[in-house]
Amino acid sequence: MQDTSAIDIDLSAIDHNMAAVRRAVGESCALCPIVKADAYGLGVGRVARRLVAAGAEMLAVYSLRQAIETSAAMNAAVPVLVLMPVHEFDRDDELLRLLLSGQLHVTIHDEANLHALELSARTLGARIPVHLEIDVGMSRGGVRAEDAGRILRAVHVSPSLELRGIYAHFTHSRFDESRTRTQHDTYQRVMHEHRRYIPEGVLEHVASTYAMARSSDYHRSMVRFGLAWLGYGIDELEADAPVLRRQDLRSVVRWTSSIVQAKSIPAGASVGYGGRWTAERDSTIALVPVGYADGWPAPRHAGAGTQFVGIVAPDGHFVHVPVVGAVNMDQITVDVTGLHAGDAHDWIGREVELVSRDLYAPNHLPRLAAQSGVIVHEFLTRLNPRVPRTVSLGATAVEVLAAARASVEVGGASFRLNSAAG
Repeated sequence: MQDTSAIDIDLSAIDHNMAAVRRAVGESCALCPIVKADAYGLGVGRVARRLVAAGAEMLAVYSLRQAIETSAAMNAAVPVLVLMPVHEFDRDDELLRLLLSGQLHVTIHDEANLHALELSARTLGARIPVHLEIDVGMSRGGVRAEDAGRILRAVHVSPSLELRGIYAHFTHSRFDESRTRTQHDTYQRVMHEHRRYIPEGVLEHVASTYAMARSSDYHRSMVRFGLAWLGYGIDELEADAPVLRRQDLRSVVRWTSSIVQAKSIPAGASVGYGGRWTAERDSTIALVPVGYADGWPAPRHAGAGTQFVGIVAPDGHFVHVPVVGAVNMDQITVDVTGLHAGDAHDWIGREVELVSRDLYAPNHLPRLAAQSGVIVHEFLTRLNPRVPRTVSLGATAVEVLAAARASVEVGGASFRLNSAAG
């Protein structure tokens, strides 16, 4: 066995999620999935093509290099928006082709950025499609609201730049509706005050997954979302999501490994570095060859909840078992005590579901991320590229078993656990 785990990407779930977003925002609102960081580590080649086939009218990335890779992956079927400030372009054949065909859109963040893009456009003999980012409170990128009019006027009269979009990023759309409303008001004020410089058909986009799920007021003429196409994000909202519910989405990612060792230890024996977990009874401990170097999150604070993984036991039961002891660079230990009457070695080779697609499972990715003190985006992009990515078009047998299990209370949350499978 050369690979210790594999990450499966359910392409049919991407189709499902794009259809759910389309229903939520309506036919008149364009869809712009974000695929930066190699489509959150899942492989932009396979993901970009699927998103376009599922109805994406534009894709968003961070850098020019990502834009070239993304456009090549889906054969320049839709434009690609670059979110970072770009000041100059290399005379790369592919980049120049995208610019000349209008399939590469870049963002203006300030006046210096504006002037640099005009110079590049003249040098290349191209008319560059641009979007303007309005800083409504992020203070990270974009032009301040009070300076937006000057930028819009300059783009309006520029023979080298073509305004194609105006957007904003909200700072608190996950958990603060009031502040999001205020920031949206700032964006709307800019649009109203400078409407004469904004051509008909310019795309207005402010909604991430969180804002998109909260209210149709934020949909404007395009939504720009990342987590929703992956089947995540709604779990994290700290308020109701009346537009898009978590039950409307299907998780794209499933991560599996297998047990490579199992042994019995006596009561009182400690497990792992620092002896963070001590057996209160004679126990059976199984070893899974995955750790933080693979992307499995090590909890960042002492009060983090217990991590769980799913296993099909030797007798056919699908169960969730706790991770015990410290998370290591390349291995974790799990407690399988009392789940099999036979020899401990019978556990060797049993499949381990590290990340489940089941919304209610204790190892659903957003739940694992929250327990570990990271956000879903970080969890996904920390998955090591060396872990093989596979592709599927539906549920596996283990997922069917998982869906059949009963609901019980674990650690204060309702999970389906531990039912006998024929």
